[in-house]
Amino acid sequence: MRIGIQTWGSEGDIRPFVALGHALATRGHRVELVYTDIGERSYDAAAAALGFTARAVATPVATPERSIEIGLKILNTRDQLRQGLIITRELFDPVIEPTFAAAVDLCGRSDLLIHHFIQHQCAAAAELANIPAITVAFAPMLTPSRFIHPSGTPDFGELGNRIAWTLARLLLNHTLLKDINRFRVRHGLARRQDLLGDAWPSHRLNLLAASPALFDRPADWPAWHQLCGFLELPSHQHETVAPEVDAFLAAGAPPVFMGFGSLMPIAGNEHLQMTIETFIAASRIACCRAIIQCEDPRPSTDDVLFVKRTPHKIVFPKCAAIVHHAGAGTTHTALRAGVPSVAVPHVSDQFAWSEELQRLGVAPTPLRRTKLAANALAARIRQVLNTPAMKSSALAISARMENDNGPQRAADLIESAMAPKL
Repeated sequence: MRIGIQTWGSEGDIRPFVALGHALATRGHRVELVYTDIGERSYDAAAAALGFTARAVATPVATPERSIEIGLKILNTRDQLRQGLIITRELFDPVIEPTFAAAVDLCGRSDLLIHHFIQHQCAAAAELANIPAITVAFAPMLTPSRFIHPSGTPDFGELGNRIAWTLARLLLNHTLLKDINRFRVRHGLARRQDLLGDAWPSHRLNLLAASPALFDRPADWPAWHQLCGFLELPSHQHETVAPEVDAFLAAGAPPVFMGFGSLMPIAGNEHLQMTIETFIAASRIACCRAIIQCEDPRPSTDDVLFVKRTPHKIVFPKCAAIVHHAGAGTTHTALRAGVPSVAVPHVSDQFAWSEELQRLGVAPTPLRRTKLAANALAARIRQVLNTPAMKSSALAISARMENDNGPQRAADLIESAMAPKL
């Protein structure tokens, strides 16, 4: 097949689609990826090395200065719905037209379009081109079910969950669905009735890129929702850690890894320095060694090593705990490594993944980013280090994930959904 793939967002929203593109390309499909990166990362060379083409559209979404303003606004907003609205208004809506034009162009030479579930403009482009579309989402806990409670709400059982999802649908339809329907009507398409039910997910196939080892598929999900496993880039045999990382790991007790991925510089250099200071102070209070990942590293000491980038898949298994933002990718990497977490959610589905880590018994109560302080972080680190059951639970989950291959399972599901076309 000629498969078009389109996505938008941060590194955590793009790398999984690169992994999926590679899996499909290895099966002989012609794959073309179009991506919109909020920052300025390029994936063209990585895609070429993995057997397909990629190009950026409307990247970066905002200037570095504007990104700092938006980042601060998001971080200082407590309500998750309001955070989502800020992200939509400031980082998604401004690029709808160029990304829609790119989707129309891509659909013109594709048999199938696979896209990030939030990109309703891609679904519209596929409809206009009369080709099928498949969506990808990263947090099954945000998919309605009477067995799942919406993130940020108490679990009151099946009846309570149904009521909570009804209220969530009303709020989302009132705030986001109206704009989507205006866009669709403007392009001659029928209105959608429900954001979570038919505006975001494809009814042909909605891939939920999370490990089936973490939870069972709810019995009340429609058939189009399918867990495939996390879409992880393949490991490269030449991938190694720097000598200074190896030396640090060998020089003492397993360290605590600390880093918020691409979110570290989200609010600018001053914010980044405050985060680094908090990490250093927390490691000192908790009496642990630490590896701190950041784009602007400082001189290392005997107890603290600073790195810019290092292969998580190699380093995480050698650590005592991982302090992270609970993005889907880092969460899966920590679980596969068999290492407990300290979750510090910032935005969006990170809150849901933080709750999931606590439910699985591999992390303490999440520490919200706006509450991040050295003493609070150190207390959670000590809790992890002094609770062997968390390590045992993490190792058990790692064993269940041993045979996970999200990209290949996703490719199987895609080919099955498109069987008449093959």
